Amino acid sequence: METRAQSTVRDHPRRNEAGNPLQGPRLVARALLDRIHQEIAEDGRFRMIDLLAALGSIGGFSCILAALDVAEAGQCRDGADLVIVETRDGSRYYAGNLTNAFLLESHDSLLALTYGAARSQGAVLSQETVLDTFRHVAATIGDPQFGRPRLADDDQPGALPISYVRRLWPVAWQILNMNHVPVRRRPLAIGMAIELAFAIDEQTIDPLLAARIVTECAVPMAKIDPSKIA
Repeated sequence: METRAQSTVRDHPRRNEAGNPLQGPRLVARALLDRIHQEIAEDGRFRMIDLLAALGSIGGFSCILAALDVAEAGQCRDGADLVIVETRDGSRYYAGNLTNAFLLESHDSLLALTYGAARSQGAVLSQETVLDTFRHVAATIGDPQFGRPRLADDDQPGALPISYVRRLWPVAWQILNMNHVPVRRRPLAIGMAIELAFAIDEQTIDPLLAARIVTECAVPMAKIDPSKIA
């Protein structure tokens, strides 16, 4: 496996954004949640596990798109901001500070919003549990176990994260585009949709499990090559 650095952020990745700031964020988040809910429901029924997995998967994917948007604008600070990882079969993955910023390391990042919602419902999240997922994903790049949620059989979503991205990202993209959400604000919009999902009363789910589902799906999808999504 080879790694090489992408050219380099002179400013915070959430600054210098093209387009308007996110308008009516709760309305956009609600529209996303309602549409993804509709897409995964069968005969009006759905599993909360599948809804969270779907949102986590497309949310993670939005993080790599946001990071690439920063890199393509020439706003990287150094080679650690976006690192390209190439496997023996020629596949490409991404790592680095940019994806982590959109995924976890800022107060309005995808997983920060997820964990805030989980804590508000009483979940106790350890930093080690979160970091363990990041380490596992990094260690399985190029391996068949990459992108397979480490969850109990009864807690497994109905599809793999990559399948949710291929099926549902075009749906999310349409909503985000219609609402003029800049690429770098899309992880925030999807994170807010996840917050709203935690508040759904139709089904109860342990908030710690809910957070784990989102994490197990989001982290690997923040590393995949968007050109592989067809």
